[in-house]
Amino acid sequence: MDSSGKRIILVTGLVSACFIAVLSWWLLKGQPLPISERIPGMDHRPKLVPRSDSVIIGQNFDTLGTMDEIIPGDWPRFRGTEFDNISRDATPLRAKWDTSGPRIVWRTTLGEGYAGPAIHNGRVYIMDYNEKKKADMLRCFSLSSGKELWRRWYYVDLKRNHGYSRTIPSVNDKYLVSIGPRSHVMCINPVNGKLLWTIDLEKQYGIPGKEKGRITPDFYSGQCPLIDNDVAVIAPGGKALMIGVSCATGTILWRTPNPDSLRMSHGSIIPMVIHGKRMYVYNGVGGVCGISAEGTEAGRMLWTTTEWNPATTAASPVSLGNNEIAVFGSYGAGGARIKINFDGTSYKATLVEQHKATNGIASDQQTPIIIGDYIWCLMPENAGPLKKQLVCFGKSDLMKPVWSSGKENRFGRGLGPYIVSGDKMYLLDDDARLYLFRIQDKTITLLDSHKIMNGIEAWGPMAIAGHYLILRDARNLLCLDI
Repeated sequence: MDSSGKRIILVTGLVSACFIAVLSWWLLKGQPLPISERIPGMDHRPKLVPRSDSVIIGQNFDTLGTMDEIIPGDWPRFRGTEFDNISRDATPLRAKWDTSGPRIVWRTTLGEGYAGPAIHNGRVYIMDYNEKKKADMLRCFSLSSGKELWRRWYYVDLKRNHGYSRTIPSVNDKYLVSIGPRSHVMCINPVNGKLLWTIDLEKQYGIPGKEKGRITPDFYSGQCPLIDNDVAVIAPGGKALMIGVSCATGTILWRTPNPDSLRMSHGSIIPMVIHGKRMYVYNGVGGVCGISAEGTEAGRMLWTTTEWNPATTAASPVSLGNNEIAVFGSYGAGGARIKINFDGTSYKATLVEQHKATNGIASDQQTPIIIGDYIWCLMPENAGPLKKQLVCFGKSDLMKPVWSSGKENRFGRGLGPYIVSGDKMYLLDDDARLYLFRIQDKTITLLDSHKIMNGIEAWGPMAIAGHYLILRDARNLLCLDI
């Protein structure tokens, strides 16, 4: 830099210093500005009422309508009556729609989420999160008209994490059990909405200071509760792998230890019979387990394995028969076959085979459906040549498909739900186009399709009750006459 440039910098610095000095003197010695005390309420700003950080589960209840008509049809929990996502209702369903598609019986707006409905005694129950109120809600609607009957709700401040609600309640004639986004459990009278008891799984079963003891998964709770003989069966992870709770009293009837520190996944508990014994099978984060579901030994750990432990799992286990189960991992983890052996005294789980999503059956989100000797699956977008196709595998070979819809027939991102009634399968893609297929052994034929709405992330599980199909996208719940 030459001497003239240095002089310019020096002059600029002196001028700035003089300006700062004059401004400081004026602020300190000049006329002070008039200051008046602000009187609360005089500036017309609303009074701020601080909200407690503590969550009072189920504290609020709104009665919104009266029941109009109880119509037949039942879908009482995740994957329906038999836990297989198959409706056994004898109501005949159409094999073709007219150009306007299946009639929309009713629709309502929801907060952003992917929770599916449960249906019982003419009522539809769904978990919802009201972003404006910051409230987790269980909402009850009439199946026939869509009229909202009541809602049970409570304040819980959530930050959007790719949606909010993800779970499906479990309901019978006397009880309804739900799990909210932050693992808050409610047991409610399903007719009048009366609150019977609650559990905060985070507070009761979390392990303070230990990351692996954290209860709620990253994308909020996706586990759907189970009511089995009036006992609520839930897998908290953390301090207890699984618990059984009396629906009548809220008493913890049994509690399964968690020696392998399994954590709650987005999958759900599925009852199975293996070696003639009824058990609860659960794929948690860190491993898979089988817990006794029988009599006085309910809650006893029968077997566990950590050989299969993908970082994330959303699809639930399915029984393949022959004392084998299939399990699935998300984000390319693929799937695996686990054999449960029994020597007359004890059980042992063995990982027979596993494969990545590019080499065999896989599911990032929905649980595959077994029909006879075949297992149907919507493959994820990271499944190589089979990505986003509807694919059929034999139960005896999870790596070689026996049928696929073909590269010209892909369905959204491979994340949408599918459900079966009789010989018909309904598949909803991510953008809410509904496909109707006829299943014939190990092949399937497309009968019809219709764009139901301009949907976004239509990922919530569907439900069939009588001649009604209930589906949703991220913000809309619809009831269709099929």
